[in-house]
Amino acid sequence: MKQTFTILTFGILFLFQHCRFTTPNYHLTLQEAEYRYETIENIKYNLDIRLTSKDSFTGKVDIQFVGKKIRDLRLDYFQGEIKSIVFNDEALSQFEYKNGQIQLPSNRLMIGNNKVSVIFETPFAKTGNGLHKFVDPDDKETYIYSQFEAFHANKMFPCFDQPDLKATFHLQVSAPKNWKVISTTLPTSQSKTENPDEVLYKFPESKKISTYVFSLHAGPYQVWEDKYESIPLRLFVRKSLAKYVEPKDWFTFTKEGFAFFNSYFGIPYPFEKYDQIIVPEFNFGAMENVAAVTFSERFVSRSTMTRSQRENLSDVILHEMAHMWFGNLVTMKWWNGLWLNESFATYMASLAQAKNSEFQETWISFFEKMKQWAYEEDSFSTNHPVEAKVNDTEEAFTQFDGITYGKGASVLKQLVFFIGEDSFQKGVQNYLRKYSYSNSTLADFLKELEFVSGFSMKKWSKDWLETKGTNQIELTTVCAENHLYGKIIQSAPGPENKLRDHKTILGLYFFDRTNKQISYEQFPVVYSGRSSEAILNLKSCPDYVFMNAEDHDFAIWNWTNTNKENLEFVLEYDTDPMRKLILWTDYFRQVTLANITFDEFKDSATRLYQVESDTKIKRWLLSKLASDNGASYASSRFWFPETKRISQLDSLQTFLLSELTKAKVGSDEQKYLFLSLIDTTYSVSSQKRLYDVLDNKLIFPGLKIDQDLRWNMIIKLSSLEKERNKIQAIIDREKKLDPSSRGVNSSLAAEAAEPNAKVKNKWIQILLNPKTSEYSSSTLRVVSYSLFPEYQKDIQLQFLDTYFDALDKFQHTDDENYLDAFAKSLAPDFCTDVTLLILKKFTNNHPKLPASVKKTLMKQIDSEKRCIQMKNKHKDLILQ
Repeated sequence: MKQTFTILTFGILFLFQHCRFTTPNYHLTLQEAEYRYETIENIKYNLDIRLTSKDSFTGKVDIQFVGKKIRDLRLDYFQGEIKSIVFNDEALSQFEYKNGQIQLPSNRLMIGNNKVSVIFETPFAKTGNGLHKFVDPDDKETYIYSQFEAFHANKMFPCFDQPDLKATFHLQVSAPKNWKVISTTLPTSQSKTENPDEVLYKFPESKKISTYVFSLHAGPYQVWEDKYESIPLRLFVRKSLAKYVEPKDWFTFTKEGFAFFNSYFGIPYPFEKYDQIIVPEFNFGAMENVAAVTFSERFVSRSTMTRSQRENLSDVILHEMAHMWFGNLVTMKWWNGLWLNESFATYMASLAQAKNSEFQETWISFFEKMKQWAYEEDSFSTNHPVEAKVNDTEEAFTQFDGITYGKGASVLKQLVFFIGEDSFQKGVQNYLRKYSYSNSTLADFLKELEFVSGFSMKKWSKDWLETKGTNQIELTTVCAENHLYGKIIQSAPGPENKLRDHKTILGLYFFDRTNKQISYEQFPVVYSGRSSEAILNLKSCPDYVFMNAEDHDFAIWNWTNTNKENLEFVLEYDTDPMRKLILWTDYFRQVTLANITFDEFKDSATRLYQVESDTKIKRWLLSKLASDNGASYASSRFWFPETKRISQLDSLQTFLLSELTKAKVGSDEQKYLFLSLIDTTYSVSSQKRLYDVLDNKLIFPGLKIDQDLRWNMIIKLSSLEKERNKIQAIIDREKKLDPSSRGVNSSLAAEAAEPNAKVKNKWIQILLNPKTSEYSSSTLRVVSYSLFPEYQKDIQLQFLDTYFDALDKFQHTDDENYLDAFAKSLAPDFCTDVTLLILKKFTNNHPKLPASVKKTLMKQIDSEKRCIQMKNKHKDLILQ
């Protein structure tokens, strides 16, 4: 019986695996990738592409590879037309092509050298993935760019689209003669073709790289050129946007990156040139294509950039450059190792800024953005280990989150604090040298670090990379006779969380209240297990103690009996912005945990804002006070009755206006305050103020009201204005003044924001059918984000059934970026028990939703729970 059961089980498993590999399914599974990796190697692509301004392009790809086993072989190619396939010199008259798979029959596959030639025609994408086409409304010029991560190279051409099947690429492209063509290498020639309006670009063979970092971009781009040592540098942007680009900044930040990374990694930049292409309608911030990095046009400002914007641009340039080593030279074997790319690039960008740029505040920005993103993402029920389990390429998309970027980078920062900067750098250098032009795993990386540092990486990895969740800590201190006794209690809430080893800094403040001064000392502390204790000998007892003073640790500090008066004394008189922002963030966390109210936080924030000198902290405070998106004092006012809401928002506006008059003329702070003024506009009087600014009846000296600020005001007013004549006249006027793509998108957002159910229905019907829409996915996302502001929940309620019906009809093959945006922007976030119940019911009853949609809904359930908890904390205030 046991033997029969075993045979039967084996048969079922074999049948299951056979069906898994032979039933066409677009997304590539880990098992399929492993199967294909065992079947072929030594791949070379020879691509011949013809680009025009039509809706599709044609091409031929010759793929040479070495067969290791005789098996059926999957070739990836999504929704294009195959004209012919020749496999090892024999034309395939019959072949299976379904759901993005071409099945190459095993009876044509040979051990040793093989060649597949495919002639194809592919539609240009309007989703931002594959080969995307954009027509500039300003001058009607056409621009093309590629985006292939994680599984989109096959949306351009037939290929074996997985990271561990690295290959060389040989490319030639026919394109209109006024276009520039950009790829992984520099073209060796440009020659005429039979068509006098075309030019043929020939590119030499690339080095061995993964399909997702190969690229092709074309169009009449404006170009600037420079050089770092022997590396040619080029910067591209579409012509109509060129006047807003500051190439000096771009090249300065790029050169600073090369100077640092060449030295730090111990391996000179491994590719022959470095192009940066700023492209329209991009789904992400940037993408690390080998030697041809693409950037979103969001990094081009139509007014003078603030320091924060310039710092962010520097950070992203350095992040993508770090990928040339981490990701492109050495690549993760499968998408579970995505953090090996993104965490490192995130950490290394901040390190490069700290060591070799003007932005010495980089670690403050890291804490403010990446660290908080990580804490938030790790608090959701959808959290996952840094080294995540990824079953297929659909799941891979969901890993581009705050854990893969922010937590992974934070954990690396903690590791460096443990083992030291020198050991970390030497381990990284050894790792890069050993696995250049190949693929690696977590174990490969850990081995090199452990060899150099002598630190037990296996345990560290189990704790920090292979289990999920954030530790919470409580600190108890007692001071007597200048001896400080401290006890740290560590907990591990949530499933699969565990207690970890930490190294942190304990910060101690000593007050001189008479002279309104403080002094500060700090001590490194290692803690582990459930409880850790220490005794410090001091000159005097501290007045205030806090955890993780330099932000090396990754843990949530649970406050117990914090003295608010002492806290505010520190926040007022400390001069270190890093320490203050850590404390401010911990303070605001008490609001989100429903320990205190927004009103209590607002009282402290508005008082201390007036004596704060650091612009970064001021901007952060404004985001928590006045943002109309996410958790803020302003957004919480919509829990209150209308009369009280108007009164409190107008009071906040009075504060903002007062500070606006005090702010330095033309300063970043002045701009931040004005943006906050727009965000908190709600009452009739505050709306009139914006109208007066638009009509030049109200002027703030030094504040430049650029075109993007004008649209910001117009969209806000449109979302509030039921009488349409005045605002519609302004929208129509502005459309004529700003015919750019930003202007077009902003005018559509202003239309969608109108508080009118018929208008909402019109746009929702368009959003439900993106494939047949005249608009790109990028434009539709802009519209969706403006569709239902906080004060239009009564209208949004009418479309709940439509929203859920749409989610049920979306397919796993639909563009994941669009699905993600649609699900997020239209998700019911009413902060009520009824909404929470509806979300739970729908999610539980629809287990087969696309991965990105399911993750969004589960996070929304968590967000609703927290919102309800915060709202209940304000119950007495609401009823007063």
